[in-house]
Amino acid sequence: MVVFAILFVLIAILNIFFPAMGWYMRYGWMVKGDSEPSEAYLMMSRISSVIVLIIFFLFFLPSMFG
Repeated sequence: MVVFAILFVLIAILNIFFPAMGWYMRYGWMVKGDSEPSEAYLMMSRISSVIVLIIFFLFFLPSMFG
């Protein structure tokens, strides 16, 4: 369970700082030629990662160690 929690947090932090990497892994390989994620996608990806981390720390982390 702890390994899952660490992996979850690492992926969320990577998505906050490098959201384009997630876009390329999910959508970029399907597009021929040069294609970039929109600024709206990058911003929503960052915001959703922050929200998910906050929820994780508020609800799941205390139950693991408490």
